[in-house]
Amino acid sequence: MRPARILVLLLAVTFACTATAQEAWFEQAELNPGMGPAPVTLDRRTPMAVMENFVYLTSRGHFSEAAHLMDLSDLAPADQATQGTSRAEQLSVLLERKVVIPWSELADRPDGWVSGAQNDNTTGRVRRSILIDRMELDNHQVPLRLNRIKPGPDAEPVWLFSRQSVDNIPRLFQTYGPTKLESTLPAWARVPAFWGMYLWEVIFVPLLLLLAFAVSLPAYRTMSKFGISADHRWLRFVGRASRWPVAIALFATLVGIGTSRVLVVSGLLDAILTPLIVIAYVTAATLALVLVMDEIFDRISQSDPNELAAPENADKRSLATTISAARKFLIVVAVLVGGAIIIGSINRSTTFGLSVLASAGALTIILGFAAREVLGNILASVQIALNRSARIGDQLIFEGHFCTVERIKFTYVQLLVWNGTRLIVPVSYFVKDPFENWSIEDHAMVRPIEMTLAQTADVDALRTAFFHILDKEDDSDVAPRDKAAVHVTGQDAFGIKIRFEVPAASPSTGWDLECRVREALQAAAQRLDRAGDGTRMLPTSPGEHPDA
Repeated sequence: MRPARILVLLLAVTFACTATAQEAWFEQAELNPGMGPAPVTLDRRTPMAVMENFVYLTSRGHFSEAAHLMDLSDLAPADQATQGTSRAEQLSVLLERKVVIPWSELADRPDGWVSGAQNDNTTGRVRRSILIDRMELDNHQVPLRLNRIKPGPDAEPVWLFSRQSVDNIPRLFQTYGPTKLESTLPAWARVPAFWGMYLWEVIFVPLLLLLAFAVSLPAYRTMSKFGISADHRWLRFVGRASRWPVAIALFATLVGIGTSRVLVVSGLLDAILTPLIVIAYVTAATLALVLVMDEIFDRISQSDPNELAAPENADKRSLATTISAARKFLIVVAVLVGGAIIIGSINRSTTFGLSVLASAGALTIILGFAAREVLGNILASVQIALNRSARIGDQLIFEGHFCTVERIKFTYVQLLVWNGTRLIVPVSYFVKDPFENWSIEDHAMVRPIEMTLAQTADVDALRTAFFHILDKEDDSDVAPRDKAAVHVTGQDAFGIKIRFEVPAASPSTGWDLECRVREALQAAAQRLDRAGDGTRMLPTSPGEHPDA
Protein backbone atom coordinates (compact mmCIF):
# COMPACT_ATOMS: atom_id res chain seq x y z
CA MET A 1 0.00 0.00 0.00
CA ARG A 2 2.91 2.36 0.63
CA PRO A 3 3.97 2.60 -3.06
CA ALA A 4 0.36 3.27 -4.05
CA ARG A 5 0.12 6.11 -1.53
CA ILE A 6 3.36 7.63 -2.83
CA LEU A 7 2.04 7.45 -6.39
CA VAL A 8 -1.22 9.16 -5.40
CA LEU A 9 0.73 11.88 -3.57
CA LEU A 10 2.96 12.49 -6.61
CA LEU A 11 -0.06 12.77 -8.90
CA ALA A 12 -1.74 15.21 -6.52
CA VAL A 13 1.39 17.38 -6.39
CA THR A 14 1.67 17.27 -10.17
CA PHE A 15 -1.95 18.34 -10.66
CA ALA A 16 -1.53 21.10 -8.08
CA CYS A 17 1.57 22.46 -9.84
CA THR A 18 -0.21 22.29 -13.19
CA ALA A 19 -3.21 24.17 -11.82
CA THR A 20 -0.90 26.83 -10.37
CA ALA A 21 1.01 27.15 -13.64
CA GLN A 22 -2.23 27.55 -15.54
CA GLU A 23 -3.70 30.25 -13.25
CA ALA A 24 -6.15 32.16 -15.42
CA TRP A 25 -5.57 35.68 -14.07
CA PHE A 26 -3.24 38.03 -12.20
CA GLU A 27 -4.27 38.88 -8.64
CA GLN A 28 -3.90 42.27 -6.96
CA ALA A 29 -5.44 43.89 -3.91
CA GLU A 30 -7.45 46.64 -5.63
CA LEU A 31 -8.05 48.16 -9.04
CA ASN A 32 -7.82 51.89 -9.84
CA PRO A 33 -9.02 53.18 -6.44
CA GLY A 34 -8.72 56.80 -7.57
CA MET A 35 -11.11 56.30 -10.53
CA GLY A 36 -14.25 55.41 -8.66
CA PRO A 37 -16.57 52.60 -9.78
CA ALA A 38 -16.62 51.75 -13.50
CA PRO A 39 -19.84 52.43 -15.46
CA VAL A 40 -22.29 49.56 -15.18
CA THR A 41 -22.59 49.39 -18.98
CA LEU A 42 -18.84 48.96 -19.45
CA ASP A 43 -18.07 45.38 -20.48
CA ARG A 44 -14.61 44.21 -19.34
CA ARG A 45 -15.23 40.48 -19.21
CA THR A 46 -13.54 39.47 -22.48
CA PRO A 47 -10.54 40.75 -24.52
CA MET A 48 -12.78 41.42 -27.52
CA ALA A 49 -15.23 43.44 -25.42
CA VAL A 50 -12.44 45.58 -23.90
CA MET A 51 -10.96 46.46 -27.27
CA GLU A 52 -14.36 47.16 -28.84
CA ASN A 53 -15.40 49.35 -25.91
CA PHE A 54 -12.11 51.25 -25.93
CA VAL A 55 -12.29 51.99 -29.66
CA TYR A 56 -15.95 52.96 -29.39
CA LEU A 57 -15.53 55.27 -26.40
CA THR A 58 -12.37 57.02 -27.62
CA SER A 59 -13.79 57.55 -31.10
CA ARG A 60 -16.57 59.56 -29.44
CA GLY A 61 -14.29 61.45 -27.06
CA HIS A 62 -15.31 59.60 -23.87
CA PHE A 63 -11.73 59.25 -22.62
CA SER A 64 -12.60 59.32 -18.92
CA GLU A 65 -14.81 56.26 -19.32
CA ALA A 66 -12.18 54.57 -21.53
CA ALA A 67 -9.63 55.03 -18.70
CA HIS A 68 -11.52 52.34 -16.73
CA LEU A 69 -10.23 49.88 -19.36
CA MET A 70 -6.61 50.45 -18.26
CA ASP A 71 -4.70 49.23 -15.20
CA LEU A 72 -3.52 52.48 -13.57
CA SER A 73 -1.90 50.82 -10.55
CA ASP A 74 1.44 52.58 -11.04
CA LEU A 75 -0.23 56.00 -10.80
CA ALA A 76 -1.01 57.67 -7.49
CA PRO A 77 -4.74 57.35 -6.70
CA ALA A 78 -5.06 61.15 -6.72
CA ASP A 79 -3.70 61.30 -10.30
CA GLN A 80 -5.52 58.34 -11.76
CA ALA A 81 -8.59 60.26 -12.92
CA THR A 82 -6.74 63.05 -14.75
CA GLN A 83 -3.75 61.10 -16.04
CA GLY A 84 -5.89 58.08 -16.85
CA THR A 85 -8.07 60.24 -19.10
CA SER A 86 -4.96 61.71 -20.76
CA ARG A 87 -3.38 58.32 -21.32
CA ALA A 88 -6.60 56.91 -22.74
CA GLU A 89 -6.56 59.72 -25.31
CA GLN A 90 -2.88 59.09 -26.09
CA LEU A 91 -3.45 55.33 -26.40
CA SER A 92 -6.30 55.91 -28.83
CA VAL A 93 -3.92 57.88 -31.05
CA LEU A 94 -1.32 55.10 -30.86
CA LEU A 95 -3.89 52.45 -31.78
CA GLU A 96 -4.96 54.60 -34.70
CA ARG A 97 -1.49 55.45 -35.98
CA LYS A 98 0.84 52.63 -35.08
CA VAL A 99 -1.10 49.47 -34.30
CA VAL A 100 -2.99 47.06 -36.53
CA ILE A 101 -5.35 45.48 -34.00
CA PRO A 102 -5.24 41.65 -34.21
CA TRP A 103 -8.99 41.10 -33.91
CA SER A 104 -8.72 37.41 -34.78
CA GLU A 105 -6.61 36.80 -31.67
CA LEU A 106 -9.00 38.57 -29.29
CA ALA A 107 -11.30 35.96 -27.84
CA ASP A 108 -14.90 36.83 -27.03
CA ARG A 109 -14.88 34.70 -23.90
CA PRO A 110 -13.55 35.44 -20.38
CA ASP A 111 -10.77 32.83 -20.35
CA GLY A 112 -9.21 34.23 -23.53
CA TRP A 113 -9.42 30.86 -25.26
CA VAL A 114 -8.83 30.95 -29.03
CA SER A 115 -9.15 27.78 -31.08
CA GLY A 116 -6.29 26.95 -33.42
CA ALA A 117 -3.50 24.57 -34.33
CA GLN A 118 -1.89 22.53 -31.58
CA ASN A 119 1.59 23.85 -32.40
CA ASP A 120 0.47 27.49 -32.13
CA ASN A 121 1.22 28.82 -28.62
CA THR A 122 -1.17 31.74 -29.06
CA THR A 123 -4.24 29.56 -29.48
CA GLY A 124 -5.97 26.56 -27.99
CA ARG A 125 -5.43 27.33 -24.29
CA VAL A 126 -6.54 29.55 -21.43
CA ARG A 127 -4.74 32.89 -21.49
CA ARG A 128 -4.32 35.66 -18.94
CA SER A 129 -2.20 37.97 -21.12
CA ILE A 130 -2.62 38.77 -24.81
CA LEU A 131 -0.05 40.61 -26.92
CA ILE A 132 -1.59 43.31 -29.10
CA ASP A 133 1.58 44.65 -30.73
CA ARG A 134 5.23 45.57 -30.20
CA MET A 135 6.57 49.09 -30.79
CA GLU A 136 10.11 50.41 -31.00
CA LEU A 137 11.06 52.62 -28.06
CA ASP A 138 14.61 53.66 -27.12
CA ASN A 139 16.22 51.10 -29.44
CA HIS A 140 14.18 48.18 -28.15
CA GLN A 141 10.65 46.87 -28.50
CA VAL A 142 8.01 47.34 -25.83
CA PRO A 143 4.78 45.31 -25.82
CA LEU A 144 1.20 46.50 -25.69
CA ARG A 145 -0.82 43.90 -23.78
CA LEU A 146 -4.22 43.07 -22.36
CA ASN A 147 -4.06 41.33 -18.95
CA ARG A 148 -6.77 39.52 -17.01
CA ILE A 149 -6.80 40.86 -13.45
CA LYS A 150 -8.69 39.71 -10.35
CA PRO A 151 -8.89 42.65 -7.87
CA GLY A 152 -9.47 40.91 -4.56
CA PRO A 153 -10.74 37.46 -3.62
CA ASP A 154 -14.43 38.25 -4.07
CA ALA A 155 -14.24 40.32 -7.29
CA GLU A 156 -14.75 38.99 -10.77
CA PRO A 157 -11.65 39.05 -13.02
CA VAL A 158 -11.63 41.70 -15.76
CA TRP A 159 -9.50 42.38 -18.86
CA LEU A 160 -7.52 45.65 -18.95
CA PHE A 161 -4.57 47.20 -20.74
CA SER A 162 -1.62 46.10 -18.58
CA ARG A 163 0.02 48.57 -16.20
CA GLN A 164 3.40 48.13 -17.94
CA SER A 165 1.78 49.13 -21.23
CA VAL A 166 0.08 52.10 -19.57
CA ASP A 167 3.44 53.23 -18.15
CA ASN A 168 4.95 53.31 -21.68
CA ILE A 169 2.10 55.29 -23.26
CA PRO A 170 3.53 58.84 -22.73
CA ARG A 171 6.91 58.02 -24.30
CA LEU A 172 5.28 56.09 -27.14
CA PHE A 173 2.96 59.01 -27.79
CA GLN A 174 5.92 61.37 -27.89
CA THR A 175 7.56 59.13 -30.49
CA TYR A 176 4.58 58.23 -32.66
CA GLY A 177 2.07 60.97 -31.93
CA PRO A 178 1.29 63.89 -34.23
CA THR A 179 4.32 65.96 -35.21
CA LYS A 180 4.44 69.76 -35.02
CA LEU A 181 4.00 69.95 -38.78
CA GLU A 182 0.86 67.83 -38.64
CA SER A 183 -0.54 70.03 -35.90
CA THR A 184 -0.28 73.03 -38.21
CA LEU A 185 -2.19 71.36 -41.04
CA PRO A 186 -5.65 72.76 -41.83
CA ALA A 187 -8.66 71.00 -40.40
CA TRP A 188 -9.80 69.69 -43.80
CA ALA A 189 -6.51 67.77 -44.20
CA ARG A 190 -6.95 65.99 -40.87
CA VAL A 191 -10.34 64.47 -41.58
CA PRO A 192 -10.58 60.68 -42.07
CA ALA A 193 -10.39 59.53 -45.69
CA PHE A 194 -10.57 55.74 -46.16
CA TRP A 195 -8.97 52.54 -44.76
CA GLY A 196 -8.25 54.35 -41.49
CA MET A 197 -6.10 57.00 -43.17
CA TYR A 198 -6.37 60.77 -42.96
CA LEU A 199 -6.77 62.92 -46.03
CA TRP A 200 -3.26 64.37 -45.62
CA GLU A 201 -1.82 60.85 -45.85
CA VAL A 202 -3.57 60.22 -49.17
CA ILE A 203 -1.91 63.38 -50.52
CA PHE A 204 1.41 63.26 -48.67
CA VAL A 205 2.56 59.65 -49.22
CA PRO A 206 2.43 59.68 -53.07
CA LEU A 207 4.19 63.06 -53.11
CA LEU A 208 6.85 61.70 -50.73
CA LEU A 209 7.44 58.66 -52.96
CA LEU A 210 7.81 60.91 -56.01
CA LEU A 211 10.23 63.16 -54.12
CA ALA A 212 12.31 60.20 -52.95
CA PHE A 213 12.48 58.88 -56.51
CA ALA A 214 13.38 62.32 -57.86
CA VAL A 215 16.27 62.54 -55.40
CA SER A 216 17.56 58.96 -55.76
CA LEU A 217 17.58 59.01 -59.58
CA PRO A 218 20.17 61.82 -59.84
CA ALA A 219 22.19 60.05 -57.15
CA TYR A 220 22.27 56.91 -59.33
CA ARG A 221 23.30 58.90 -62.39
CA THR A 222 25.97 60.78 -60.47
CA MET A 223 27.54 57.56 -59.16
CA SER A 224 27.38 56.04 -62.66
CA LYS A 225 29.25 59.01 -64.17
CA PHE A 226 31.72 58.90 -61.31
CA GLY A 227 32.35 55.23 -62.03
CA ILE A 228 33.28 56.10 -65.63
CA SER A 229 35.19 59.38 -65.31
CA ALA A 230 37.09 58.99 -62.02
CA ASP A 231 40.87 59.29 -62.29
CA HIS A 232 41.79 56.31 -60.15
CA ARG A 233 40.71 52.75 -60.81
CA TRP A 234 39.55 52.15 -57.23
CA LEU A 235 37.37 55.26 -57.40
CA ARG A 236 35.76 53.99 -60.60
CA PHE A 237 35.24 50.69 -58.83
CA VAL A 238 33.49 52.47 -55.92
CA GLY A 239 31.26 54.39 -58.34
CA ARG A 240 30.16 51.30 -60.27
CA ALA A 241 29.60 49.17 -57.18
CA SER A 242 27.67 51.76 -55.16
CA ARG A 243 25.27 53.34 -57.67
CA TRP A 244 22.34 50.97 -57.05
CA PRO A 245 22.89 50.56 -53.27
CA VAL A 246 23.17 54.34 -52.83
CA ALA A 247 20.02 55.02 -54.84
CA ILE A 248 17.95 52.36 -53.02
CA ALA A 249 19.21 53.31 -49.55
CA LEU A 250 18.59 57.01 -50.22
CA PHE A 251 15.05 56.27 -51.42
CA ALA A 252 14.31 54.16 -48.31
CA THR A 253 15.84 56.75 -45.98
CA LEU A 254 13.74 59.59 -47.35
CA VAL A 255 10.55 57.54 -47.16
CA GLY A 256 11.38 56.36 -43.62
CA ILE A 257 12.16 59.85 -42.30
CA GLY A 258 9.15 61.34 -44.05
CA THR A 259 6.70 58.82 -42.59
CA SER A 260 8.15 58.66 -39.06
CA ARG A 261 9.60 62.10 -38.35
CA VAL A 262 8.03 64.65 -40.68
CA LEU A 263 4.48 63.28 -40.62
CA VAL A 264 3.72 60.04 -38.77
CA VAL A 265 1.46 57.84 -40.87
CA SER A 266 -1.36 55.66 -39.59
CA GLY A 267 -1.08 52.06 -38.51
CA LEU A 268 -2.11 50.47 -41.80
CA LEU A 269 0.37 52.48 -43.85
CA ASP A 270 3.07 51.97 -41.24
CA ALA A 271 2.49 48.20 -41.27
CA ILE A 272 2.98 48.24 -45.05
CA LEU A 273 5.81 50.77 -45.37
CA THR A 274 7.99 49.54 -42.49
CA PRO A 275 8.62 46.06 -43.96
CA LEU A 276 9.16 47.60 -47.40
CA ILE A 277 11.75 50.02 -46.01
CA VAL A 278 13.52 47.15 -44.26
CA ILE A 279 13.47 45.19 -47.52
CA ALA A 280 14.95 48.19 -49.34
CA TYR A 281 17.79 48.55 -46.81
CA VAL A 282 18.59 44.84 -46.90
CA THR A 283 18.45 44.84 -50.70
CA ALA A 284 20.84 47.80 -50.83
CA ALA A 285 23.29 46.10 -48.46
CA THR A 286 23.05 42.80 -50.36
CA LEU A 287 23.60 44.53 -53.69
CA ALA A 288 26.58 46.41 -52.31
CA LEU A 289 28.17 43.16 -51.13
CA VAL A 290 27.46 41.35 -54.39
CA LEU A 291 28.69 44.19 -56.62
CA VAL A 292 31.86 44.67 -54.57
CA MET A 293 32.62 40.95 -54.78
CA ASP A 294 31.89 41.04 -58.52
CA GLU A 295 34.40 43.82 -59.05
CA ILE A 296 37.01 42.00 -56.97
CA PHE A 297 36.47 38.75 -58.87
CA ASP A 298 36.71 40.58 -62.19
CA ARG A 299 40.10 41.92 -61.13
CA ILE A 300 41.59 38.59 -60.08
CA SER A 301 40.00 36.47 -62.81
CA GLN A 302 41.30 36.06 -66.35
CA SER A 303 38.47 37.15 -68.63
CA ASP A 304 39.87 36.65 -72.15
CA PRO A 305 38.46 33.31 -73.38
CA ASN A 306 40.91 33.13 -76.30
CA GLU A 307 43.88 33.38 -73.95
CA LEU A 308 42.32 30.87 -71.57
CA ALA A 309 41.80 28.44 -74.45
CA ALA A 310 45.55 27.99 -74.93
CA PRO A 311 46.61 24.44 -73.94
CA GLU A 312 49.17 25.66 -71.43
CA ASN A 313 46.49 27.64 -69.55
CA ALA A 314 44.54 24.67 -68.17
CA ASP A 315 45.22 25.83 -64.60
CA LYS A 316 43.94 29.32 -65.43
CA ARG A 317 40.74 27.83 -66.86
CA SER A 318 40.18 25.89 -63.66
CA LEU A 319 40.89 29.00 -61.57
CA ALA A 320 38.49 31.13 -63.62
CA THR A 321 35.76 28.51 -63.24
CA THR A 322 36.41 28.23 -59.49
CA ILE A 323 36.15 32.01 -59.13
CA SER A 324 32.89 31.94 -61.07
CA ALA A 325 31.56 29.26 -58.70
CA ALA A 326 32.66 31.28 -55.66
CA ARG A 327 30.88 34.32 -57.05
CA LYS A 328 27.66 32.35 -57.46
CA PHE A 329 28.00 30.88 -53.97
CA LEU A 330 28.46 34.30 -52.36
CA ILE A 331 25.50 35.73 -54.26
CA VAL A 332 23.25 32.86 -53.15
CA VAL A 333 24.44 33.19 -49.53
CA ALA A 334 23.93 36.97 -49.59
CA VAL A 335 20.40 36.56 -50.94
CA LEU A 336 19.53 33.90 -48.35
CA VAL A 337 20.92 35.96 -45.47
CA GLY A 338 19.10 39.04 -46.72
CA GLY A 339 15.87 37.07 -46.98
CA ALA A 340 16.32 35.75 -43.45
CA ILE A 341 16.84 39.29 -42.13
CA ILE A 342 13.74 40.51 -43.93
CA ILE A 343 11.57 37.69 -42.59
CA GLY A 344 12.98 38.15 -39.10
CA SER A 345 12.14 41.85 -39.17
CA ILE A 346 8.45 41.23 -39.82
CA ASN A 347 6.43 41.43 -36.62
CA ARG A 348 4.99 37.94 -36.37
CA SER A 349 2.89 38.79 -33.37
CA THR A 350 0.40 40.87 -35.33
CA THR A 351 -2.39 39.73 -37.56
CA PHE A 352 -0.95 41.75 -40.40
CA GLY A 353 2.49 40.17 -39.93
CA LEU A 354 1.02 36.68 -39.97
CA SER A 355 -0.99 37.43 -43.09
CA VAL A 356 2.12 38.80 -44.79
CA LEU A 357 4.06 35.67 -43.92
CA ALA A 358 1.21 33.42 -45.07
CA SER A 359 0.90 35.34 -48.32
CA ALA A 360 4.67 35.22 -48.78
CA GLY A 361 4.64 31.45 -48.26
CA ALA A 362 1.86 30.93 -50.80
CA LEU A 363 3.58 33.30 -53.23
CA THR A 364 6.85 31.41 -52.78
CA ILE A 365 5.16 28.15 -53.74
CA ILE A 366 3.60 29.72 -56.84
CA LEU A 367 6.82 31.42 -57.91
CA GLY A 368 8.83 28.28 -57.19
CA PHE A 369 6.57 26.23 -59.45
CA ALA A 370 6.64 28.87 -62.18
CA ALA A 371 10.41 29.37 -61.95
CA ARG A 372 11.45 25.73 -61.59
CA GLU A 373 13.36 25.90 -64.88
CA VAL A 374 15.28 28.95 -63.70
CA LEU A 375 16.03 27.34 -60.33
CA GLY A 376 17.13 24.17 -62.11
CA ASN A 377 19.52 26.18 -64.27
CA ILE A 378 20.96 27.91 -61.20
CA LEU A 379 21.64 24.57 -59.53
CA ALA A 380 23.08 23.26 -62.80
CA SER A 381 25.49 26.20 -63.02
CA VAL A 382 26.76 25.40 -59.53
CA GLN A 383 27.10 21.74 -60.50
CA ILE A 384 29.12 22.62 -63.61
CA ALA A 385 31.37 24.89 -61.58
CA LEU A 386 32.02 22.07 -59.11
CA ASN A 387 32.58 19.17 -61.51
CA ARG A 388 34.26 21.40 -64.16
CA SER A 389 32.72 19.56 -67.07
CA ALA A 390 32.76 22.86 -68.98
CA ARG A 391 35.29 25.41 -67.74
CA ILE A 392 35.64 29.00 -68.84
CA GLY A 393 37.98 28.90 -71.82
CA ASP A 394 37.25 25.26 -72.72
CA GLN A 395 36.77 24.54 -76.39
CA LEU A 396 33.99 22.19 -77.33
CA ILE A 397 31.65 21.08 -80.09
CA PHE A 398 28.07 22.21 -79.59
CA GLU A 399 25.52 21.15 -82.22
CA GLY A 400 28.21 21.06 -84.88
CA HIS A 401 29.75 24.42 -83.91
CA PHE A 402 33.32 24.78 -82.67
CA CYS A 403 32.89 27.03 -79.60
CA THR A 404 34.82 28.46 -76.69
CA VAL A 405 33.13 28.78 -73.27
CA GLU A 406 33.13 32.54 -72.67
CA ARG A 407 30.88 32.96 -69.62
CA ILE A 408 29.08 30.66 -67.17
CA LYS A 409 26.15 32.62 -65.76
CA PHE A 410 23.46 31.57 -63.30
CA THR A 411 21.01 30.37 -65.93
CA TYR A 412 22.96 30.17 -69.20
CA VAL A 413 26.36 29.52 -70.74
CA GLN A 414 27.70 32.01 -73.28
CA LEU A 415 29.60 30.27 -76.11
CA LEU A 416 31.89 32.10 -78.52
CA VAL A 417 31.62 30.42 -81.95
CA TRP A 418 34.70 30.32 -84.17
CA ASN A 419 33.10 32.78 -86.63
CA GLY A 420 32.67 35.45 -83.92
CA THR A 421 28.98 34.87 -83.19
CA ARG A 422 27.74 33.79 -79.77
CA LEU A 423 25.38 31.07 -78.65
CA ILE A 424 23.35 31.41 -75.44
CA VAL A 425 22.61 27.93 -74.10
CA PRO A 426 20.67 26.99 -70.91
CA VAL A 427 23.01 25.60 -68.27
CA SER A 428 20.86 22.52 -67.83
CA TYR A 429 21.96 21.35 -71.29
CA PHE A 430 25.49 20.75 -70.02
CA VAL A 431 24.20 18.63 -67.14
CA LYS A 432 21.66 16.33 -68.78
CA ASP A 433 22.93 16.10 -72.40
CA PRO A 434 26.30 14.87 -73.73
CA PHE A 435 28.69 17.28 -75.43
CA GLU A 436 32.22 17.10 -76.79
CA ASN A 437 34.86 18.93 -74.77
CA TRP A 438 38.22 19.16 -76.49
CA SER A 439 40.01 20.83 -73.61
CA ILE A 440 39.53 18.27 -70.86
CA GLU A 441 42.57 16.25 -69.77
CA ASP A 442 44.88 15.72 -72.80
CA HIS A 443 44.47 18.75 -74.99
CA ALA A 444 46.38 17.15 -77.89
CA MET A 445 44.06 15.57 -80.45
CA VAL A 446 44.08 13.81 -83.80
CA ARG A 447 42.37 15.45 -86.75
CA PRO A 448 41.37 12.80 -89.33
CA ILE A 449 41.42 13.62 -93.06
CA GLU A 450 39.44 11.17 -95.20
CA MET A 451 40.30 10.90 -98.92
CA THR A 452 39.06 8.61 -101.69
CA LEU A 453 41.79 7.66 -104.23
CA ALA A 454 41.86 5.53 -107.34
CA GLN A 455 42.18 1.76 -107.13
CA THR A 456 45.72 2.04 -108.54
CA ALA A 457 46.86 4.82 -106.18
CA ASP A 458 50.40 4.64 -104.79
CA VAL A 459 49.68 4.78 -101.07
CA ASP A 460 53.35 4.73 -100.07
CA ALA A 461 54.12 7.74 -102.25
CA LEU A 462 51.26 9.70 -100.73
CA ARG A 463 52.29 8.58 -97.23
CA THR A 464 55.77 9.98 -97.87
CA ALA A 465 54.23 13.22 -99.10
CA PHE A 466 52.03 13.38 -95.98
CA PHE A 467 54.96 13.16 -93.56
CA HIS A 468 56.90 15.65 -95.68
CA ILE A 469 53.96 18.07 -95.36
CA LEU A 470 53.90 17.64 -91.55
CA ASP A 471 57.66 18.32 -91.39
CA LYS A 472 57.02 21.75 -92.85
CA GLU A 473 54.48 22.61 -90.14
CA ASP A 474 55.42 24.31 -86.87
CA ASP A 475 56.15 21.98 -83.96
CA SER A 476 53.79 24.05 -81.78
CA ASP A 477 50.90 23.05 -84.09
CA VAL A 478 51.78 19.40 -84.79
CA ALA A 479 52.36 17.43 -81.59
CA PRO A 480 52.98 14.71 -80.67
CA ARG A 481 54.33 13.74 -84.10
CA ASP A 482 54.47 10.02 -83.26
CA LYS A 483 50.65 9.95 -83.52
CA ALA A 484 50.75 10.83 -87.22
CA ALA A 485 49.67 7.86 -89.34
CA VAL A 486 48.19 6.80 -92.66
CA HIS A 487 45.67 3.94 -92.88
CA VAL A 488 43.68 2.38 -95.69
CA THR A 489 40.27 2.10 -94.08
CA GLY A 490 38.13 0.72 -96.92
CA GLN A 491 37.49 0.06 -100.58
CA ASP A 492 34.49 0.23 -102.88
CA ALA A 493 33.64 0.65 -106.57
CA PHE A 494 34.78 4.29 -106.50
CA GLY A 495 38.25 3.63 -105.09
CA ILE A 496 40.12 3.09 -101.86
CA LYS A 497 39.46 5.02 -98.62
CA ILE A 498 42.53 6.45 -96.89
CA ARG A 499 42.61 8.20 -93.53
CA PHE A 500 45.44 10.59 -92.72
CA GLU A 501 45.72 11.19 -88.97
CA VAL A 502 47.06 14.66 -88.16
CA PRO A 503 48.14 15.20 -84.51
CA ALA A 504 47.05 18.68 -83.38
CA ALA A 505 48.67 20.25 -80.34
CA SER A 506 45.75 22.57 -79.64
CA PRO A 507 42.03 22.50 -80.44
CA SER A 508 42.22 26.19 -81.30
CA THR A 509 44.69 25.57 -84.15
CA GLY A 510 43.67 22.02 -85.08
CA TRP A 511 41.01 22.97 -87.60
CA ASP A 512 43.32 25.36 -89.49
CA LEU A 513 46.04 22.68 -89.49
CA GLU A 514 43.62 20.12 -90.88
CA CYS A 515 42.61 22.44 -93.70
CA ARG A 516 46.24 23.20 -94.65
CA VAL A 517 47.23 19.53 -94.66
CA ARG A 518 44.18 18.53 -96.70
CA GLU A 519 44.99 21.16 -99.31
CA ALA A 520 48.63 20.05 -99.47
CA LEU A 521 47.62 16.37 -99.79
CA GLN A 522 45.25 17.20 -102.63
CA ALA A 523 48.06 19.07 -104.42
CA ALA A 524 50.48 16.16 -103.85
CA ALA A 525 47.97 13.66 -105.23
CA GLN A 526 47.50 15.80 -108.32
CA ARG A 527 51.29 16.04 -108.87
CA LEU A 528 51.66 12.28 -108.54
CA ASP A 529 48.71 11.80 -110.89
CA ARG A 530 50.42 13.95 -113.56
CA ALA A 531 53.84 12.39 -113.08
CA GLY A 532 53.49 10.37 -116.33
CA ASP A 533 54.41 6.96 -114.96
CA GLY A 534 50.88 5.67 -115.57
CA THR A 535 49.97 5.52 -111.88
CA ARG A 536 46.50 6.86 -111.35
CA MET A 537 46.08 8.64 -107.96
CA LEU A 538 42.76 10.43 -108.20
CA PRO A 539 39.50 8.59 -108.89
CA THR A 540 37.98 9.00 -112.34
CA SER A 541 35.09 11.38 -112.84
CA PRO A 542 31.67 9.93 -113.83
CA GLY A 543 31.75 9.08 -117.57
CA GLU A 544 35.57 9.44 -117.81
CA HIS A 545 37.58 6.46 -119.17
CA PRO A 546 40.29 5.31 -116.73
CA ASP A 547 42.97 5.56 -119.45
CA ALA A 548 41.93 9.01 -120.60
